[in-house]
Amino acid sequence: MISESDLEIVNALQINPRAEWSRVADALGLSGPTVARRWHALSDQGQAWITPAPGQRYLSAGWSAFIHISSTPRDSEALIQRLCSEPAFGTVSLVTGSHDLFVDCFASSHDELMDIVTGAFPGLPGITHREVVFVTKLYRQASEWRSGTLEPARARLVSAEPLREQPAFAPDRIDAALLDELTKDGRASWAELGAACGVSPQTARRRVERFLATGYIALRCDTSTSAQQGLREVTLVLNVPAQHIDDVGRYFAALGNCRLSAQVLGAQNLLVTLWVRNYLEVQAYERELSERAPGSTVISRQAVVRTFKRLGHVLDESGCSRSVVPLSLWRKDS
Repeated sequence: MISESDLEIVNALQINPRAEWSRVADALGLSGPTVARRWHALSDQGQAWITPAPGQRYLSAGWSAFIHISSTPRDSEALIQRLCSEPAFGTVSLVTGSHDLFVDCFASSHDELMDIVTGAFPGLPGITHREVVFVTKLYRQASEWRSGTLEPARARLVSAEPLREQPAFAPDRIDAALLDELTKDGRASWAELGAACGVSPQTARRRVERFLATGYIALRCDTSTSAQQGLREVTLVLNVPAQHIDDVGRYFAALGNCRLSAQVLGAQNLLVTLWVRNYLEVQAYERELSERAPGSTVISRQAVVRTFKRLGHVLDESGCSRSVVPLSLWRKDS
């Protein structure tokens, strides 16, 4: 089990993933070296890590889809290994319900996304059915989720100052390389990032902060199962009348336990992921849905049995990060 002080460090880095250790230490009443040492121990054990994630404006520059997959039992292990090895597939989870696997997919262009969803699957073993839905609008991303371990006053002490808003731009190969390095270590120094990508520390910082300021990416602190304090992941796949979908999407996004709320294009039009302590909690959300948006239907309910890969990090049975396959949010040759 992760200690209470470790959980507080994790919460601080959920709020501000690249906060200076001295700042985190002041909020937690610890010393900077102690905080750094505890974080490096968690990171080395694969218990916690910081990685780039699509931001609120990712869809302005990139493309995303959710894929539901069914497969034959004898080929499931080989299929999962292949999916985890593919950079375009960010998260791979075994789920309950009518499909076996839930996968998210990222691409730098519409054509690249089409190539992935049409070309990546014929060679994969054991697939009996797949359903692809395109993400069209984000109401909430998992990078906005907070564990709430820190009381509000201490949480405010580590909050990041907002970056100055940046205009839209087209990410290039250097930006893609920086994201690769951040996937390996989201707290790598500017000097380390610059050296790995052949640019100066100042250029590395400027480019990463531009990415963050435009909302194309966010930095996110993820943890192993032991740090999730008994939370269980449930996804509701919904069809909401068009006149209500923005209201419902924002309602779910405002919930403290919402990890994802996204409008999608498919037989369903809204996909919501919640972290709950008891599966019965889902019924209350469905009752609220029926009151807010009469005519809404729940197409499926999926409980995550095990996550094999989360945003490029390949996980073991306890949810610890064991290796990294950097996400291909943007092509390196673009």
